[in-house]
Amino acid sequence: SSSPWRRASRSRRAFDTRTTAPLASARPPEIGPSVRLGHISDLHIADRSRYPRNGFTARDCDRHSAKLAKGLIDALREVGVDHLVVTGDLTFSAEPREFERACDLLKHFAEAKKLTVVPGNHDVWTEESVETGRFLRAIGPDGKGMRKAAPTYPHVVPLGDEVVLVALDSARWGPEPHETAGKLGSEQVKSARELVREHAKAGKAVVLAFHHHVVLPPERVESDVRVARMPLADADQIVRLVAELPVAAVLHGHRHTAFRVDLPSAKGQGATTPVLCAGSVSRVAEEPVRRARAYVYEIDRTGVRSVEALVSGAE
Repeated sequence: SSSPWRRASRSRRAFDTRTTAPLASARPPEIGPSVRLGHISDLHIADRSRYPRNGFTARDCDRHSAKLAKGLIDALREVGVDHLVVTGDLTFSAEPREFERACDLLKHFAEAKKLTVVPGNHDVWTEESVETGRFLRAIGPDGKGMRKAAPTYPHVVPLGDEVVLVALDSARWGPEPHETAGKLGSEQVKSARELVREHAKAGKAVVLAFHHHVVLPPERVESDVRVARMPLADADQIVRLVAELPVAAVLHGHRHTAFRVDLPSAKGQGATTPVLCAGSVSRVAEEPVRRARAYVYEIDRTGVRSVEALVSGAE
């Protein structure tokens, strides 16, 4: 095929062949129309001419390709999604031009009001970028930016009549960014719990999205060990939330590998909630699990119906 990307089968196995946990059960006829939600993460758009700076070299920038990212974003437009969520690390080290280029890549979805974005640790990499509110002013929660940076998350997005996306901010700046953990914080977690309770009571499926990983799978990828030093400090609060309240799925990025972990669900009786890592949409890699990719989830009020992977350069 001449296509620069290929479609993986519509299956949870696009994420993780270890688990035998099913997705939502057979679809009852009274359930309303499902939503097609696109998910990408970790674009790491770099202004290569500006490096070395911020602890990176120009060669470090070459681990990611804006061309790969563009190809997969275009592929999402081609296959058709109702909404796109980007779970952070749009930039390499939060440089102004990097935000501009990332914004341009996502322009179609932003203008169509079909975009939700959360920041990653690389989007708050420098103290200057945090003090100036660069992510919020350049991109913001909907890709259009904000004239004045202001507290924005949780950012709630209705997806049709039966699904709600709750976007959270786990990105935190620290003087040693390679050692700085992500954190949602007690206020965000409290708000998230209230939002899940409210919308679940109304019979809607709630999807949570943020940058950092919640749980790592048993297997390790040697080239991704560094990320283990930048965990989500309050991941236990998300595990508890999912165990106590009905959450359809948790979406994240941060690790540049695609995987799924199933957490015990509030539904009981062995039910689980899928935690889905989209890997990186721009990664230049030979390892199959690290190849650049995008995902499409079909979701209705019963949960995630199917998962489809669009993988760049896969044979």
